[in-house]
Amino acid sequence: MQPASEGALRTRVYIDGYNLYYGCLKNTADKWLDLRALAMRVLANVPYERNGEPVSHELCAPAIKYFTAPILSAFARADDSVVCQSQYHAALRGHLGGIECCV
Repeated sequence: MQPASEGALRTRVYIDGYNLYYGCLKNTADKWLDLRALAMRVLANVPYERNGEPVSHELCAPAIKYFTAPILSAFARADDSVVCQSQYHAALRGHLGGIECCV
């Protein structure tokens, strides 16, 4: 893990993939959500002070852990559900960096 900047609050984010999908993404066109950008946007609105001074949050890789379960093809509603989920997990692991995908 990379050290946080001096004074910054080292922060970890845990995401429940099932609740994120069914609570926010299902029935929308926004399936390819940038989890790092989402975490930074949320953390920017979480005030934290140390000795009366504002402290920023800093994500240090791997600071985001995305938990999910694989889609079972027998229960999938679309033919490509399993493949799409697999592609999303591969994107989380490889291209976005700093995200650990726990399936």
